[in-house]
Amino acid sequence: MSYYINYIKVNEESPNKSITFTINKVEIYSYKMSFVHYGNINKNMKVNIYLNGNLIYVIDDSNDGSGNYKKNVTIDITNYLKNGKNTLRVEGMNLIGNDSYHPYYVVKDININEPIKTPINFELMIFSLLIIGLIIVKLSK
Repeated sequence: MSYYINYIKVNEESPNKSITFTINKVEIYSYKMSFVHYGNINKNMKVNIYLNGNLIYVIDDSNDGSGNYKKNVTIDITNYLKNGKNTLRVEGMNLIGNDSYHPYYVVKDININEPIKTPINFELMIFSLLIIGLIIVKLSK
């Protein structure tokens, strides 16, 4: 299963945006969040991405997706994701423009990938397959 958040844009008029979503987290699984980011920030500007108040990614002049150059990112968010209600916040810092320059930043196509759940854990599944294989070998003799 995957949770999809389409689009978050911050700029000088709206430097902070939050989205709340609900997930049924299973503690023994790991969760990844992937997204695309791009915009036109300058060296004194940055964009922080938070999950439930925890800083999970920073976009600054060294790793921004300027112009037509978009960046794809995948982050392990297992330790920051909660079972139930979660808040993803994008915060622009120092997004100050002028008459001809209006800084903005976009985080889009945000996917939180939930692993496929099986009714038994992986080790037990492997053990069961080995036992079934041994039984098949014994019966075929």
